[in-house]
Amino acid sequence: MAAILTFAFAFGSAMYAFNNKYILVVAVLLFYIIMQKLLNWHRRQKLLHQTLIQHSGKSFCVKALLDSGNALIDPDSKKPVSIISLPMFLQMFPEITADKIMLHELENCIRGGHYINCQTVGGKSRLFVFAPDKIQINGVTVQSLLGVSTQNFSNQKYDAILNIKLGGVL
Repeated sequence: MAAILTFAFAFGSAMYAFNNKYILVVAVLLFYIIMQKLLNWHRRQKLLHQTLIQHSGKSFCVKALLDSGNALIDPDSKKPVSIISLPMFLQMFPEITADKIMLHELENCIRGGHYINCQTVGGKSRLFVFAPDKIQINGVTVQSLLGVSTQNFSNQKYDAILNIKLGGVL
């Protein structure tokens, strides 16, 4: 409601300032588009969290998105599964080669890791999951496994997708 009142106040007298009504319509549309982009950016920033992942004596600081679309639970341990991008996984494990990833041979490389079946936007898939030594989100330690996505999230400005069940502890 406040946005409508602000809009009416800002552009109500603009009708008299513009001689051409088409210019007014274009200005109003541009204002609306810019406001939508700013609101979407602001909402997304509230869902991004600084996350520290520790594994095998190494620490990795990543930006992670708390995503309501990720409610994946490991069937064995019953722990939530957060997803890391393939480039982040390769940073954590530089000794692992692409052929091991493509041939689904990661179980032999990482102690305690295993594959689980999951449903993705693209259909059914097998996801490799493993337990890191520690995950901290905004300084709060959480219990979660990490799953390895074959996608790169860096064009989205985050390297991990947090499980929605972790939102209750943040």
